[in-house]
Amino acid sequence: MTHPLQTKWFDEAAEAEYLSQVEAFVHAGDLDIAAQRILDDLEDMDTPLAALCRELDEDAVELSGWAEIGDAIAQYEGEEPITAVHIVMSNEEDLVFEDKSTVHHPDAEVVLYTDEHFAFSAKSRAELLAAALNPSADWYGKSEDLEVYLEMNGLSELNTALLRHKRQYHFRDQQHVLDAAEGLAADIIPLPYIEFRLCAMLRAIRFHQAVKSLLDGFGLSGKIPVIVGMHNMKIEFTSVYVPREAKVVEAAKMPKLAVKIERNMEEDTQELTGTLLRQKLKEEEPEVEEKVGFFRRLFQRKAA
Repeated sequence: MTHPLQTKWFDEAAEAEYLSQVEAFVHAGDLDIAAQRILDDLEDMDTPLAALCRELDEDAVELSGWAEIGDAIAQYEGEEPITAVHIVMSNEEDLVFEDKSTVHHPDAEVVLYTDEHFAFSAKSRAELLAAALNPSADWYGKSEDLEVYLEMNGLSELNTALLRHKRQYHFRDQQHVLDAAEGLAADIIPLPYIEFRLCAMLRAIRFHQAVKSLLDGFGLSGKIPVIVGMHNMKIEFTSVYVPREAKVVEAAKMPKLAVKIERNMEEDTQELTGTLLRQKLKEEEPEVEEKVGFFRRLFQRKAA
């Protein structure tokens, strides 16, 4: 049975339009709509990777370390305050695939900015999004020297499958040569290519949902915007999320401790800061080996 997108996407413009529509949902923050668009097209796709994506719901991806971001912002002693957070999901540049048992975990890297090189605090969300979509801007990469990390769980299996996928590209002008052995008609796109593109989009959306859920649930100091982006992920979506109006409460979404937050409280209560939370978790939280991601290495080279 031929998937509808196998014929529709033979027109390269139709594939580009599909990607643009999903990306527009992400830009608008309509992540549930974007995810459902992908899942609808994966519904009748009978492949192991499509099944994996159907089982990967929006709560499957967990990010640990949110409290530390709040602490870093609050404790920063620079001349100007932190006014933007940039969280980037990335894969290493030169991955080795000789060992098929290796699981490739994507990194979640955090960089913090002040208004020194760009007036984040004076911009609207639309202006911030436009700036985030321009990686050649002067401010890009000129972050503050703060060690902040997020640990991500839940995307490694999908990420590994996508990195090893054999149909990451399709060259329409060579289709008659590349797909002759598969017996495909001249106007049919190979199903594995459709699968790869859809699943890569869903990987990006699930990452955005994980960050946005933390921001909506726990906030950050003040109304500091969070720019979410990607690097070396084949399909990369960028968006900007702004904390909702709420009492400032810093907490972490920890697997062993459920933190209930009462928002918009009228009376003053003691804030549950990252420092207090870590005291409660001191004996429960395992030590995580710190690793330097692509973006931090890049910024270190620029500084040198």
